Amino acid sequence: MIKQRLAVITLFLFISGFTSCSGSENPGIIPDGRSIPEQYSIYIINYSFHTGIVIPVNNESLNAVTALVYFKQFSFTDIGWGEEKFYQNPGDNYCMGARAILLPNRSVLRIEGYSSRDNFILWSNYVVQIYLTKEEYLKLLAFISQSFAKQGSDLIIASEKHSGEVIFFNSIYRYHLFNTCNTWIAEALKVSGLDVSPFLTITAGQLYDEIKDKGRVIKALK
Repeated sequence: MIKQRLAVITLFLFISGFTSCSGSENPGIIPDGRSIPEQYSIYIINYSFHTGIVIPVNNESLNAVTALVYFKQFSFTDIGWGEEKFYQNPGDNYCMGARAILLPNRSVLRIEGYSSRDNFILWSNYVVQIYLTKEEYLKLLAFISQSFAKQGSDLIIASEKHSGEVIFFNSIYRYHLFNTCNTWIAEALKVSGLDVSPFLTITAGQLYDEIKDKGRVIKALK
């Protein structure tokens, strides 16, 4: 009976697409009416098997997240987290996808650089812009930074793609059914100080429901 229930849950999650895991000083208005510099805004995006946090490449992010040294030439970086094997080679391998959600596995952080926000908005299923205070922004960066595994003081690169525009780094966390890329992002936002619950925030749709009222929906989930 337990195996049958797991099989049903697995099928449901695949069908629902759960894995669809700036130096400007112009102010943005956050829900409580405060004016926040654009440099402290982030974006939560989702497309296909990926959900990520897009942050600007600026002094604060470069100082806080060591991995961004590889992306200094870009204006934005899209940072996501996922199961080690499936995240690096998703393809159409549903057996590998089942392995990713049914067993606790090692994980990686994926970083991709973008020169313009139009680049990631165009291909995303949804985009939510969230304005943070400087304190909230630094807490978010600290959470991202501590998610990387290290060998001594060095980051561990798992693989590179597209001539280094996408790099995967080993992470300290374990990936499983109840700890997905969407859970990781919800936790990051909660740690930064937002009223977001990572509990059972498993799918990309569940994450969208948690954050759509926390910022500005640039591209709504359909």
